[in-house]
Amino acid sequence: MLVKLVRRIRRNHALEHATINLLGRLQSDSQTVGISGPRGFTLYTDLTIEEVYPAVQQALAALQQGRAELAIHPNCGTNLLTTALLTTITTVLGLRRKQEQKSDRVENFLQLVLLNALMLVLARPMGFWVQANLTVDPRVQDLKISAILSRQRGRLQCIEVQTVQG
Repeated sequence: MLVKLVRRIRRNHALEHATINLLGRLQSDSQTVGISGPRGFTLYTDLTIEEVYPAVQQALAALQQGRAELAIHPNCGTNLLTTALLTTITTVLGLRRKQEQKSDRVENFLQLVLLNALMLVLARPMGFWVQANLTVDPRVQDLKISAILSRQRGRLQCIEVQTVQG
């Protein structure tokens, strides 16, 4: 049951990313963020449902045709969490080191800064790897769009894309 739930979320996450990637190409000045769940995904955007719906359909068709690269997005929260995890672990491990003298503290601080800079460089490719292997699944052959709903949320449209999986 848990495996099936995670699989549904990963596939919806792939469709969310593919949709946002296509919208970014079609409407480069638009603002769109999303969140996925087992029943689909929700976009918060300055675009209308009339602009988003064709992109959702195109994204699903593209993924079903094997365009898995659309399932990865550089601004995914997975990348942010990967960065936070790497820098936090580096800092915690660095702070646990015993420091005898003031000069040791200064040296340890400088080492932590350098190690965290290295983690920031490594975080981007690692975030993409985590997306590709853990948080998205572009194999959406049995995924179908069952509904798309829109409601105003302040200045943004809240567009909910509901899916069913076979």
